[in-house]
This record gives sequence, structure tokens and C-alpha cells, in this order.
Amino acid sequence: MTASVSVVEPDITKLLDHLARQPALARRLGGARDQWSAREIGDGNVNLVFAVHGPAGAVCVKQAPPYVRAAGPSWPLTPQRVLFEHRALVEHRRHAGPYVPEPLHVDPKEHLLTVEYLEGHTVMRGGLTAGACYPHFAGQVARYLARTLFFTSDLALPAGRKRELVSLFEANTAMCQIMEDMVFTEVFLPHPRNRWTSPELDEDVERLQRDTELKLAVSRLKQRYLTSRDALLHGDLHTGSIMVSEDSLGVIDQEFACYGPMGFDLGTLLAHLLIAYFAAGARGPDRAGQQGWLLSTVEQVWDGFRTHFTELWRHHADGDGYPPALFTGAATAALEAERQRYLDELFTETLGFCGAEIIRRVVGFARPADFTTVTDPAHRAAAERRSLALARALTAAPTAYRSAADLTAAARNS
Repeated sequence: MTASVSVVEPDITKLLDHLARQPALARRLGGARDQWSAREIGDGNVNLVFAVHGPAGAVCVKQAPPYVRAAGPSWPLTPQRVLFEHRALVEHRRHAGPYVPEPLHVDPKEHLLTVEYLEGHTVMRGGLTAGACYPHFAGQVARYLARTLFFTSDLALPAGRKRELVSLFEANTAMCQIMEDMVFTEVFLPHPRNRWTSPELDEDVERLQRDTELKLAVSRLKQRYLTSRDALLHGDLHTGSIMVSEDSLGVIDQEFACYGPMGFDLGTLLAHLLIAYFAAGARGPDRAGQQGWLLSTVEQVWDGFRTHFTELWRHHADGDGYPPALFTGAATAALEAERQRYLDELFTETLGFCGAEIIRRVVGFARPADFTTVTDPAHRAAAERRSLALARALTAAPTAYRSAADLTAAARNS
């Protein structure tokens, strides 16, 4: 089964007229309107994205049609998603500014969001597919995750402020529904949106959809996603929503932003690094170096996140969760032990979400280019089968892994 082709026809003239009506954006581009140029650069499933250049600079403009771009009008979707993306950009940039592009303007009526253009950056997934490695990525994304998750949680926020923030994202129900359906439900049923490498994986998918233990584990994760309000999530943090250069990164595409379990963002990112690892193996032995870097990056992302998050908790615990006044003197050691217990549990949850994300990317609607660009179906299916084996183990038995090194060892042996 293949995805429907989008019928979106971008109106460049209307887009440039919109920018010309915004004095700050017009100044940023410079020159006269007829000196500006726009081209579509988006390759995602949901929205149109344009790069607009003028004599003085450039901006990036996202347009949200009233349906899923990859499916067309047959899959309606609220264009109000740009408002939630704008809110998430504002809040995450407050805490992790170097890693989040600056939001410049949002137009609720035209469903347009304009953000800083990340000059010299490329979509990370494209770079990985071409064989690239990014030596600074792990440290940067670990800090991004630690700061965005910690500073929007009860560990850092007074309860009133936290509830206020939660309320700003509670109405992003249509985007959350996509995740609830596609990550946790549809792939475990015979659903028309599912697709996989067929016939090579037909038996694997049939076995997965009969796996009651796995479906129970995924349902527990779905319950966490439905009920948790731990922190403000990006909501779809994968290598296609990260722009990278040789020494910097920018996290984009926050339209799925919501308050939810921290392990969802962490697990989604680790899942896509592991997908890249398995896909690289399918491309031949010359990718062994990149595979080693990817597994090292998996370890560094989690270990770096844990270190940064712990330090933030030690020095910026201004929220109503674990009030510092309760843990003075000899009690500080007990609080430190509690921090480590908290992060151990978060790691277990992260692995569960990681496994669920891998499964949906192999079997579900939005299959990643890491796999789909492997042209030999036998090689592709072999890599996907290895990833499914690891994903099943992570989802059904995450407590079997005590460290990120355990995770990468399991990936090598799957």
C-alpha cells in the first residue's frame, strides 16, 4: 500500500504578499518584494514549508493546510496546529535557546508560522542517509532535552505556573490523536494506513499483531501518554525534525507539542538513531564506521541527558515537586538517591517508548527514509526485521536493560 499524493498547490504570490504586510519580516528580508524568492523545502508528512530569501536575509515559513499533506483532503486535520507549534517554540526557546529557532510571526487566520532560517543547516535524517556523522550532536541534543523537559516540569515550576502551561496545550487534541492512533494502536491491527516491506515482512507483521504480551505493554505506554503531564514535549522528536550543521543544531516541527511523559521525547529520538543504525547496516560494510558512531551517540545522548538533568535538579529545583525545604541536612543524601531512582525509572520508560516508535516506523503510515531509500527489498527487510526484534524486546521487557550500554549491546546482537 502506498500513501496518497498531496494535492496541495502552494501559492507563492500569496505567501510573499503575507510577508510584505509584516514590517519586521519585510525588513529582515530586505529590498523590495519583487526581489524576494520562495521555494518549497519541506519533505514532511503534515505541512508545507518554504524558504524565502531577500537581499538582506531569509526566513522559513510553514503553512498548515486543513489536512495531512501526505494524504490530502481524505485525511482532514486542523490547521490550528501552527498555534501550538508557535507556543512550544516560545517556551522551549526560553530554556534551550541555542537549539531552537526563533519564532518570528504567527498568523492564526492564514495558518502561517514564520521562523528563523537556519543558514548552513540540513535535515539530519538526510545527512545520516548519505552517511554523515555529527560529532557535536549528542552533547547538544542531550542539553536540549534536559533543559526543555526539566524547566517545564514540576521540578522547576510552581504548580500554578505548570497548570497554566498545561492548559495552553490541552487543546492540541487532533495532533495528539495522531500519535495515540499511529504509535500505540493502528500498527497492532489490520489497518488501511499500515504499510511495510511486503511480502518479505508479511509473516513478521502477522506475528506482531497476534502478540498479546506486546499489545498489553504498548497499551500501558499509551495510558501513560494519555494521562501524564510530566513536561512540555516536542511530541515528534526524530532525525527529520532536527536541522544540523557541522557544529550546531536546531529543533523544528513542534506541531505535535503537548504535555506528556518525558520518556516519549527521549524514546522517540533514540528510536530514530537506532533506525539509522539498522538502515546503515543494510547499505553495506562501508557504513560500519557510521554504525559505530550511531551507537556511541545513543549512549552519549542518554548519559549526557541524565547528567545534565541531574545537575539542573540539584541547582534549580524551584518547583513544587520535591520541595527543597523538606530535604536539608542529612536528608540531602536521601534526595540524591531519589533522583537516581527517578532517572532509572525514566530510562525504563524511555526504552518502552523507543520500542513502540520503532515498530510504528517499520509497520505504520509514516515510514522513514532511512529504510525506504534502501532499494534492495531483501536487505531492507533484513534490517527492519532486526529493528523489530529489538523493538519488541524493549517494549515488552524494558527492565532487562540497566544502561544505555546495555541498549546498544542489544542492538548489535539483534
